[in-house]
Amino acid sequence: MKAKIRKVFWKSVSVKKESNYYVVYLDKHLLKTPAQSLLKLPNRKIANLVANEWLEQEKEIDYKNMLANNLANLAIDKVRHEKLEIRNLLKDYAQTDLLYYRSEKPKELIDKQALLWDPFLKWINERYNVSLKVTHGVMPIDQPKKSLDCLKSQMNKMSIFQLASFHELVKISGSFILSLAAVEKIMNPEKIWEAAVLDENWQSSLWGEDDEQKINLNLKKIAFFKAFEVYHSLS
Repeated sequence: MKAKIRKVFWKSVSVKKESNYYVVYLDKHLLKTPAQSLLKLPNRKIANLVANEWLEQEKEIDYKNMLANNLANLAIDKVRHEKLEIRNLLKDYAQTDLLYYRSEKPKELIDKQALLWDPFLKWINERYNVSLKVTHGVMPIDQPKKSLDCLKSQMNKMSIFQLASFHELVKISGSFILSLAAVEKIMNPEKIWEAAVLDENWQSSLWGEDDEQKINLNLKKIAFFKAFEVYHSLS
C-alpha cells in the first residue's frame, strides 16, 4: 500500500458487528480499503487491532505505522483475488529457504546455524513427513517436489487474512519454514526471530552495526511481530 499523509478528520473510532463480520467506523464513516471495498473483518480481535491503530493517529495519518490495517487491506484488495499466485510465490520461498543454505566457514558460524536452524528442520520433517536437503555454500539445490507440494498445501486452509499475514512473515524472514513455525507457535516468537536474523547478527558482531542497519532491522522485527499478532488474532 502506498503511504500518503492525510489529516485526521474524526473524533471517535468504533467497532460494530454486521451480520457475520465486523466493521470499523471513523465517527459515522465506514472504513474502506484503498480500492474502496468495505473493510469486512472476520472477528472482533482483528477489528480491534485495526481500530486501535486508527485511534493512535493524532494530527496526521501515518499509514507506514498502521501494520494491522495494511495487512487487512492487503487481504481484501489483493490476496482475495490472487490466492493462487501468492501461494506459488511462497512455494518458491520454500524451495530456496534460508535454513537450507549453510556457511562453509568459519566453524563458529556453522555451529551457530546448526544450533538455531536444525531444530526447525527436525520439527518440519517430523510434523509433515517431508525430506528437505541442506547444503554448505550458495549453489542452488532442488528440494523434492513431493515435499514442496506438501508445504504448499498448508496454505490451502488459510483464510485471505491469514495468507496475507503469512506472506508478510515469509517476506520479512526469508524463510517459509520459520514462518510456518510462527503460525503453529512451536517456539517463542523471539526465538524464531533470532533464527531469522542469525546471519545479520553474526555480521554485526564482526563488523559492527551502523545506525541505518539497526533502524531497518528493528522495523523488520516490528513488522514480523505484528504479522504474528495479526495471524493469531484470526483464530
